[in-house]
Amino acid sequence: MRLKTIRQTTGKSQLQIAKELNISQQNICRYENNQIEPDIQTLIKLADYFHVTIDYLVEHEVPYLIDKSAWPESKRELLNMIAELDDFESEKIKGIIVGYTQAQKEKPKIIN
Repeated sequence: MRLKTIRQTTGKSQLQIAKELNISQQNICRYENNQIEPDIQTLIKLADYFHVTIDYLVEHEVPYLIDKSAWPESKRELLNMIAELDDFESEKIKGIIVGYTQAQKEKPKIIN
């Protein structure tokens, strides 16, 4: 489970999460150390709290079947570089891409 990594990255303490989600701090610690597993309702609370999917939280890998053979080499190279990143780094790159795409859409159109 990625709970500890996500918690540390967001600067939250176990106690803070425990209070905000009405979960014992001891259980937060046990989840982080893989001593116990949270039930589905707790997983939903945690995923919603950190704005991630349950799959991401529990490190469930989803295979992607994409035919990349028709893609230009530059896109295949970029995809291979992204594949080598850990999930947190991938999320950062995704945020950059989303921000760039939105900025491009919001650019005022130049009138000739």
